[in-house]
Amino acid sequence: MKIIDVHNHLYPKEWMAFLEGRPGSPTMVRTGPTNMIFYHEGARLATVSRPGHYDPGPRVQDLDAYGIDVQIVSLTTPSVELIPAAEGVPWASKVNDHLAQMCADFPGRFYFYATLPYQDVKASVVELERAYNELGAKGITMFSNLAGEPIYDPRFLPIYEAAESYGLPVFIHPAPPITSDALKRVQMPLPLYGFILDTTMAVTGLIFQGILDRFPRLKIIHAHLGGVFPYLVERINDSFKSYAGDYGFSLKQPPSEYYRRNVYVDAISFHLPAMKCAFEFMGIDHILIGTDYAHPIGGPERVVQNVKELGLSDGDLEKVFWRNAVSLFGLKDV
Repeated sequence: MKIIDVHNHLYPKEWMAFLEGRPGSPTMVRTGPTNMIFYHEGARLATVSRPGHYDPGPRVQDLDAYGIDVQIVSLTTPSVELIPAAEGVPWASKVNDHLAQMCADFPGRFYFYATLPYQDVKASVVELERAYNELGAKGITMFSNLAGEPIYDPRFLPIYEAAESYGLPVFIHPAPPITSDALKRVQMPLPLYGFILDTTMAVTGLIFQGILDRFPRLKIIHAHLGGVFPYLVERINDSFKSYAGDYGFSLKQPPSEYYRRNVYVDAISFHLPAMKCAFEFMGIDHILIGTDYAHPIGGPERVVQNVKELGLSDGDLEKVFWRNAVSLFGLKDV
């Protein structure tokens, strides 16, 4: 059965070279021949331990071993929105050119999400259009906050408008979380609570602030089994009902209905009760395969078996493994 992985990452070598030893944030420190650590404002943000994280050759060998047929690849954090606009705008184009060339070198094996320079909204729309029309991007990567700014700030509306008009799914991935200082204070790693809470606040904010009312055809992919949204859904609905007046929120439906309609989640959890909860809440048509390749907290070698343990029918397994992704991304040649 075909497997399409919609959540995985690759750092272009030239991007790593730019970050290596860079003063300030973000920066990269090489700790071994194939090992690197990325830092932002003194906190460990991401780790590379496999050559496939930056080299498509070893990556293909890994995917063959794991039984993964297709990947939609993204640049993860640290990304270009964390550097000054004068550098970030050209770097977004360089990253997209790199990923597009990788897709051309391995046709049918890789597709990619466009990287955008969110510190310049006009340049982001121009790059989105170029990535879609000239490079064949299948979606865009948007981080859970954009250099500390909420992703539902009105300044970013032109990006959502363009993504909706082109039918490009928006992949919400963790950024350096806005709770970084709190996690430092309690001595907990950013990926533990910071990443998951940050994406949940981002997607919840898109709903509460009416972005999905304004762009009802916009499709969102919420990483890591939907953060904590599917497990706090009634508290989210109740909080909206109780505090909408205080914050000026106004929606046509409860928040959970927007989530079920517009949002897709990847099956990265590896905890069966949580996966059952998400599948029951979301419905089988909104679940995708993700691996988080090649981060330490991921599971290209585990994810398929974990989904199989849910006891789904063959037809539902096909939807999760590849049919949902084909439909969402318009992968007519798969």
